[in-house]
Amino acid sequence: MNPQGFSPHCNPVRGRVEGSPYQPDDLVRVVQAVDVEVCDMREFVGRRGVVVHLEYECGCGQHYPDDPMVGVVFDDGQLVEFWKEEIEHEG
Repeated sequence: MNPQGFSPHCNPVRGRVEGSPYQPDDLVRVVQAVDVEVCDMREFVGRRGVVVHLEYECGCGQHYPDDPMVGVVFDDGQLVEFWKEEIEHEG
């Protein structure tokens, strides 16, 4: 189940990207939803997961290398992409 308007991983990068604020295998926690009018991610606030990919080409205004969409997988297997401002490193 994906939030309304969510378009996941068009061209995921699963390797390390120098200059990205997050890398695959980073543990993260969702801390906020930055643009609830476009895609309401508030239901994920407080959840913890693992970064599995970075996305730079899905048309959401990303910028390489420092501003990707960040693909996070949760314990239940759900994969969701977040802006870097919506998550923080955990641990």
